[in-house]
Amino acid sequence: MKFDSILAELNGFGKFQIRLILIQTLSQVTLPCHFLLNNFMAAVPSHHCNISTLDDGGIFRNLTLPQKLAVGIPAEQDGTRSSCQMFSKPQYQYLSDSNSSEATSRVQCQNGWVYDNSTFKSTIATEVSAFH
Repeated sequence: MKFDSILAELNGFGKFQIRLILIQTLSQVTLPCHFLLNNFMAAVPSHHCNISTLDDGGIFRNLTLPQKLAVGIPAEQDGTRSSCQMFSKPQYQYLSDSNSSEATSRVQCQNGWVYDNSTFKSTIATEVSAFH
């Protein structure tokens, strides 16, 4: 006997099967929203190293944020600030835009990152880095 003939004999497609199909259909209607959600949660906003440890209690405390970034974070070749490196000590010579021949020691981010939250309030990247 074929399976179809067994179902026909038992009256196999009844209320239970109809309910099952409706439940599956209703749950699959919301599925595309779950796929789109990752586009917004997994974004990585622009960021730079947390340079609060460079505050030596002197001049650094009185600088504006752009000045602190110039003193604490090296510039990439395209002119943007590095998102993964920082200076080991404040480089005050960069305040006057002079390119000193003094060798500057770059290190990887020591105390996490500071994220730009103007576009996204919270993302997976900002939440995970908060735990490190």
